[in-house]
Amino acid sequence: MPTINQIRRCYNCGVILQCDDPNKEGYVKKETLESASQNFLFCDKCFEKERYRKRSNEPLLENDFVTLLNDAKKKQALIVYVVNLFSFEAAFNHQLNDILNGMNILVVANKFDLLPSGTKKDEIEEYVAHRFRAAGLQMSADKVIVASAFDDDTAREIMMRIYEMKNGKDVFIVGSHLSGKSTLLSSILRVFSNFSGATIVTEPYPNTNLDVMKIPFNKKSSMYNTPGLSIDNSILYNLDKPTFNTIFATQTLKERQIVVAKNQALLFGGLGFIELLSGDKTIINCYFNDKVILKRLNPNRNPMDERFVKLIASKAVKPVYQGISSVKDLDVYEIDVNDSRTTYRDIGILGLGWINFKASNQIIRIYVPKGVSIYSSRPKINKK
Repeated sequence: MPTINQIRRCYNCGVILQCDDPNKEGYVKKETLESASQNFLFCDKCFEKERYRKRSNEPLLENDFVTLLNDAKKKQALIVYVVNLFSFEAAFNHQLNDILNGMNILVVANKFDLLPSGTKKDEIEEYVAHRFRAAGLQMSADKVIVASAFDDDTAREIMMRIYEMKNGKDVFIVGSHLSGKSTLLSSILRVFSNFSGATIVTEPYPNTNLDVMKIPFNKKSSMYNTPGLSIDNSILYNLDKPTFNTIFATQTLKERQIVVAKNQALLFGGLGFIELLSGDKTIINCYFNDKVILKRLNPNRNPMDERFVKLIASKAVKPVYQGISSVKDLDVYEIDVNDSRTTYRDIGILGLGWINFKASNQIIRIYVPKGVSIYSSRPKINKK
């Protein structure tokens, strides 16, 4: 009697799997194919490049902005880098950082008021400096100003630091969209005294199509407010307005705790989720807008990502990312938390929020809409 064998396909791209030729589509190692008991397998190409990225996506950087930054570097200008403390960790671009590396930088860490009450400014200053160093930029905590809102006193403090650090050179204000850069500029203009005799103007920056506001200090130096940097790798980028308004943080965050056991998942509305693949039962501290409904899923025979998509389709979770209609609309990352010390770790989704937990050799899988960036870091909020 003839034997009937089921042909296995890649769960992501659908190509027939084969273990004969690594240069052809559908290749997977023979031992992987033979030992796999689950119904979903990935070809090596999808495993490495699509489903389990080694590096999170970066925001785009326009060529005109590269031109502007290179000019700022030649001028030995001071860079005032504005970040949104709620979510900035995955908003760096390595090309931008390569240009800024070695430059004179003052960081303004905005929206401190969104962080849970009791958060200490000096700890946030060190955290921000650490994140800049992790991104490849030289930074120390004494060059970070933490701000809640740009009132006149804060604007004066920032201007004092600018005058102290600029050494008679030009100043360029940079920052991502939604970082509060425009609000900072408005506050600066309220307290700024223009003794140069020149007019504040908005005009294209030389050799680019970028409109910048030029604020003269004197005849030799000026301050330039640059356009907001792209956050096209943020979950906020492609949301409809109602969903954007639902998840965009505008009030102080309240910590929510949920216990997740091995093989359980924790859903952040219909916007993404984590799955605990290995490790002990873990207390997850969640920092999201209160309107993001958290939901825990127990394991069953169906893959978590398929169940997540079905919950979105049935409107059983909210809010939802409208662009998710199949598992192919999700990027998947796997994080091996191999620190056995009793330390805490953060895992965050750019624009949405982050979770915090005690590191204890867990393996966590995180699912997000395609193109949205994630990060893993030491804790933003120190746990006792």
